[in-house]
Amino acid sequence: MYKAETFIKVRYYETDLMGVVHHSNYIRYFECGRDDALVKIGLSLTQVEDELGVMMPVIKVECTYKIPAKYGDTLRIISTITELPKVKIIVNTDIFNQNNELVCTGSVTLAFISKKTRKTTRAPELLVKSFAPFFKETT
Repeated sequence: MYKAETFIKVRYYETDLMGVVHHSNYIRYFECGRDDALVKIGLSLTQVEDELGVMMPVIKVECTYKIPAKYGDTLRIISTITELPKVKIIVNTDIFNQNNELVCTGSVTLAFISKKTRKTTRAPELLVKSFAPFFKETT
Protein backbone atom coordinates (compact mmCIF):
# COMPACT_ATOMS: atom_id res chain seq x y z
CA MET A 1 0.00 0.00 0.00
CA TYR A 2 1.25 3.47 -0.87
CA LYS A 3 0.18 6.49 1.20
CA ALA A 4 1.06 10.17 0.84
CA GLU A 5 0.01 13.25 2.80
CA THR A 6 -0.51 16.72 1.37
CA PHE A 7 -1.53 19.89 3.19
CA ILE A 8 -3.56 22.71 1.67
CA LYS A 9 -5.06 25.89 3.07
CA VAL A 10 -8.66 26.64 2.06
CA ARG A 11 -8.69 29.82 0.00
CA TYR A 12 -11.50 32.35 -0.05
CA TYR A 13 -12.42 31.76 -3.70
CA GLU A 14 -13.07 28.06 -2.96
CA THR A 15 -15.97 28.95 -0.64
CA ASP A 16 -19.54 30.10 -1.00
CA LEU A 17 -21.17 33.10 0.69
CA MET A 18 -21.28 31.17 3.99
CA GLY A 19 -17.51 30.61 3.97
CA VAL A 20 -18.01 26.89 3.32
CA VAL A 21 -16.00 25.06 0.65
CA HIS A 22 -18.11 24.48 -2.46
CA HIS A 23 -18.64 20.75 -3.02
CA SER A 24 -16.85 20.74 -6.39
CA ASN A 25 -13.57 21.83 -4.82
CA TYR A 26 -13.14 18.55 -2.95
CA ILE A 27 -12.53 16.85 -6.30
CA ARG A 28 -9.79 19.42 -6.92
CA TYR A 29 -8.32 18.62 -3.51
CA PHE A 30 -8.30 14.94 -4.49
CA GLU A 31 -6.28 15.93 -7.58
CA CYS A 32 -3.82 17.98 -5.50
CA GLY A 33 -3.28 14.94 -3.29
CA ARG A 34 -2.75 12.43 -6.08
CA ASP A 35 -0.48 14.79 -8.03
CA ASP A 36 1.65 15.28 -4.91
CA ALA A 37 1.63 11.50 -4.28
CA LEU A 38 3.19 10.95 -7.72
CA VAL A 39 5.79 13.66 -7.14
CA LYS A 40 6.72 12.04 -3.81
CA ILE A 41 7.64 8.77 -5.58
CA GLY A 42 9.66 10.66 -8.16
CA LEU A 43 7.21 11.08 -11.02
CA SER A 44 5.28 14.10 -12.26
CA LEU A 45 2.22 14.12 -14.49
CA THR A 46 4.30 15.95 -17.10
CA GLN A 47 6.87 13.15 -17.02
CA VAL A 48 4.17 10.45 -17.26
CA GLU A 49 2.62 12.20 -20.25
CA ASP A 50 5.69 13.48 -22.10
CA GLU A 51 8.38 10.91 -21.33
CA LEU A 52 6.27 7.79 -20.81
CA GLY A 53 3.65 8.69 -23.45
CA VAL A 54 0.67 7.90 -21.24
CA MET A 55 -2.28 10.01 -20.14
CA MET A 56 -4.43 9.29 -17.10
CA PRO A 57 -8.06 10.35 -17.62
CA VAL A 58 -10.49 10.18 -14.72
CA ILE A 59 -13.11 7.49 -15.34
CA LYS A 60 -14.85 7.45 -11.94
CA VAL A 61 -15.14 9.73 -8.90
CA GLU A 62 -16.82 9.07 -5.58
CA CYS A 63 -17.03 11.54 -2.70
CA THR A 64 -18.86 11.37 0.61
CA TYR A 65 -19.06 14.64 2.54
CA LYS A 66 -18.92 14.42 6.33
CA ILE A 67 -18.50 17.98 7.67
CA PRO A 68 -17.89 21.22 5.82
CA ALA A 69 -14.43 22.66 5.37
CA LYS A 70 -14.31 26.42 5.80
CA TYR A 71 -12.27 29.37 4.66
CA GLY A 72 -8.91 29.38 6.43
CA ASP A 73 -8.96 25.68 7.39
CA THR A 74 -5.78 23.70 6.87
CA LEU A 75 -6.67 20.42 5.21
CA ARG A 76 -4.63 17.22 5.40
CA ILE A 77 -5.20 15.17 2.25
CA ILE A 78 -4.28 11.50 2.58
CA SER A 79 -4.01 9.71 -0.77
CA THR A 80 -3.82 5.93 -0.60
CA ILE A 81 -3.24 3.40 -3.37
CA THR A 82 -4.01 -0.15 -2.24
CA GLU A 83 -3.38 -2.02 -5.50
CA LEU A 84 -0.39 -1.94 -7.79
CA PRO A 85 -1.45 -0.06 -10.97
CA LYS A 86 -2.09 -2.19 -14.06
CA VAL A 87 -4.59 -0.80 -16.59
CA LYS A 88 -6.06 1.64 -14.09
CA ILE A 89 -5.14 3.23 -10.81
CA ILE A 90 -7.51 3.85 -7.90
CA VAL A 91 -6.58 6.60 -5.47
CA ASN A 92 -8.55 6.59 -2.23
CA THR A 93 -8.62 9.92 -0.43
CA ASP A 94 -9.46 11.07 3.08
CA ILE A 95 -9.45 14.76 3.93
CA PHE A 96 -9.13 15.97 7.53
CA ASN A 97 -9.25 19.49 8.93
CA GLN A 98 -6.76 21.00 11.38
CA ASN A 99 -8.74 19.46 14.26
CA ASN A 100 -8.25 15.99 12.73
CA GLU A 101 -11.97 15.75 11.93
CA LEU A 102 -12.85 13.77 8.80
CA VAL A 103 -14.18 16.28 6.27
CA CYS A 104 -14.75 13.90 3.36
CA THR A 105 -13.69 10.59 1.92
CA GLY A 106 -13.70 9.30 -1.62
CA SER A 107 -11.87 7.73 -4.49
CA VAL A 108 -10.83 8.51 -8.03
CA THR A 109 -10.25 5.87 -10.70
CA LEU A 110 -7.96 6.79 -13.57
CA ALA A 111 -7.30 4.78 -16.72
CA PHE A 112 -4.06 4.68 -18.67
CA ILE A 113 -4.28 5.64 -22.33
CA SER A 114 -1.63 6.14 -24.98
CA LYS A 115 -0.98 9.84 -25.53
CA LYS A 116 -0.49 9.10 -29.23
CA THR A 117 -3.44 6.82 -30.01
CA ARG A 118 -5.78 7.66 -27.08
CA LYS A 119 -6.39 3.92 -26.68
CA THR A 120 -6.31 2.06 -23.39
CA THR A 121 -2.90 0.75 -22.39
CA ARG A 122 -1.18 -0.78 -19.40
CA ALA A 123 0.49 1.34 -16.74
CA PRO A 124 3.99 2.37 -17.85
CA GLU A 125 6.75 0.10 -16.54
CA LEU A 126 8.52 2.98 -14.77
CA LEU A 127 5.31 3.89 -12.91
CA VAL A 128 4.74 0.28 -11.86
CA LYS A 129 8.36 -0.06 -10.71
CA SER A 130 8.06 3.17 -8.72
CA PHE A 131 5.05 1.84 -6.80
CA ALA A 132 6.21 -1.81 -6.55
CA PRO A 133 8.28 -1.42 -3.33
CA PHE A 134 5.08 -0.45 -1.48
CA PHE A 135 3.29 -3.69 -2.39
CA LYS A 136 3.90 -7.36 -1.65
CA GLU A 137 2.83 -8.24 -5.20
CA THR A 138 5.18 -7.05 -7.94
CA THR A 139 5.07 -7.46 -11.69
